[in-house]
Amino acid sequence: MKKKISISTTVTLVLLTMALTISLTMLLAMRHFNSQLQLVSKRQAMYSHINDVDKAVREHYPDLDEELLRQNIAQGYINGLNDPYAEYYSHQRYEAEKLRMAGLANNIGVVLGERKDAVTGAVEIVVTRVDDGSPASHAIIKEGDVLVSVDSASVEGKTLSELQARIDAAEKISLTVRRGEGESAYLINAAEYDVRSVQSVILDNVGYIKVAAFYENTPEQFKEAVAALSKEGVTGLVFDLRDNAGGSSAAVKDMLSQIMPLGAYGTITDTKGNVSKLSTKVSKTLTLPTVTLINGGTAGEAEFFAGVLQEADLTYVMGETSAGKAKCQEYFVLEQDYSALKLTVGEYGLMKGGSWEGKGIVPATAVVLPPEQAEMYPTLSPNEDAQVQAAVDKLEESVEPPTVEPDPPVDGTTSPSGTGTDGTSTTTTGE
Repeated sequence: MKKKISISTTVTLVLLTMALTISLTMLLAMRHFNSQLQLVSKRQAMYSHINDVDKAVREHYPDLDEELLRQNIAQGYINGLNDPYAEYYSHQRYEAEKLRMAGLANNIGVVLGERKDAVTGAVEIVVTRVDDGSPASHAIIKEGDVLVSVDSASVEGKTLSELQARIDAAEKISLTVRRGEGESAYLINAAEYDVRSVQSVILDNVGYIKVAAFYENTPEQFKEAVAALSKEGVTGLVFDLRDNAGGSSAAVKDMLSQIMPLGAYGTITDTKGNVSKLSTKVSKTLTLPTVTLINGGTAGEAEFFAGVLQEADLTYVMGETSAGKAKCQEYFVLEQDYSALKLTVGEYGLMKGGSWEGKGIVPATAVVLPPEQAEMYPTLSPNEDAQVQAAVDKLEESVEPPTVEPDPPVDGTTSPSGTGTDGTSTTTTGE
């Protein structure tokens, strides 16, 4: 006979199980409590240190600029993170950043670059881009114009970054430019306008789409460009992502959803190690062959876009290895003064290749600009750009030539198909 377990034994086992469960729970709780206690202790030590510094400083600097001090304390905190992608934004900078990420701008719409004069060899400051719809475009500033002076002051001895910052910050500015042999001065007022982050043109029956950044309005501009070029009957598309530093995570997801087949195409791993899959809910596979151009300035969301299409065999990547920035950031507003922090919150990954952080996306074919073009890259037109032309050539190679009917016989009444030269069907008989 099988022995029955007594009630007392059952109760004992239940109590032992409960005791073990409580012990394990208490152990885990104590570990969590101790780690939190250590964290509080470290924070307290840091606050005490800052307080000591503050006391010493205020004793000898009674007239402190409190706003400047607060901004630099926040910047110092960010510097201590050892995260190259983290940033602190003052309220004013954050307002400008919000405009930028929305695909808007509030300036005159001029981007400068450097170019070496072909005759003298001197380095000139030139206009490399004029935003469509910007005040500068209405003032007829043109790409390729050589900047001579700003507010009547010569640009000689000024750095490119210094001049760009001055132009971007100005509410009203006078620019004197040289175009050909003549010089003209333009007084321009800053204003808000939509930034065209997507530009397109047809090159030898191939559609060329330059995506300069991933802003909130970029997906709609991209959709319009692809539709317009497809309507024109192009045989392929070139996506130019060179020097595209990324931008909005929502924007790149939206753009991929426009052209990717149904299913998962990538992942995001948060800072705690939790992995989320990114996938499309509606299949919209590209029907045209594409080539994607990248270089060392292609980063973040732009790398993700190129890598996803490359893994899905929806594009052929050409150019140079990209920057290697797979980590993604978000903005966090500080309620005290409405400044903001940009902090790393996760890392993109490809379904097969995983993260490319520190490695970059490697092109299937490496194409490097010749030195003479690399020096003046921002001012090159697509027709002059060796990397663009290599992409166009690649697409033209992949398109099968149309079938050509053989010419009819020169002398004789029949063609090899048995059709007379006058178009009537014929038959032949042997002797």
